[in-house]
Amino acid sequence: MVDVDPAYTSQECSQCHHIDRRSRPSQAVFVCRLCGFVEHADLNASRNIGRGGWWTWVRGAQSAASALTLTA
Repeated sequence: MVDVDPAYTSQECSQCHHIDRRSRPSQAVFVCRLCGFVEHADLNASRNIGRGGWWTWVRGAQSAASALTLTA
């Protein structure tokens, strides 16, 4: 498991990475104020969290998951 700071993930555009709280005109809609990208707000935020986790993993962060133990 990789921890990702969720701060601003709902305000960041998953396409151009511009952050603006006004990009959330409603709870369910995300409209980037810079590039015009439109997406369901939760899907946009989940893409940002996923990318953050991927970058953390690529940089070599230690996993918080317990190690697998195989027994015969």
